[in-house]
Amino acid sequence: MLLKGSEVSAIVDDWVERNIECDLRLRKAKTKGHVVIETKDVLFARNIQIWHPSCQVNIKDLSNLKEKKE
Repeated sequence: MLLKGSEVSAIVDDWVERNIECDLRLRKAKTKGHVVIETKDVLFARNIQIWHPSCQVNIKDLSNLKEKKE
């Protein structure tokens, strides 16, 4: 998910406060002023999408990625 850098802190705060047991990976995006959030938890990802409807979402099928590596 691609979000503006100013919106990411609210997501991380919510993730910590609610003690959500899922992976959350943040990395700097190629788009200036934006951050990429990666998670495997579809429910948490859906919440992020609801809270920030302007975010761009890219869904990857992890089973296909594992097959390509082998």
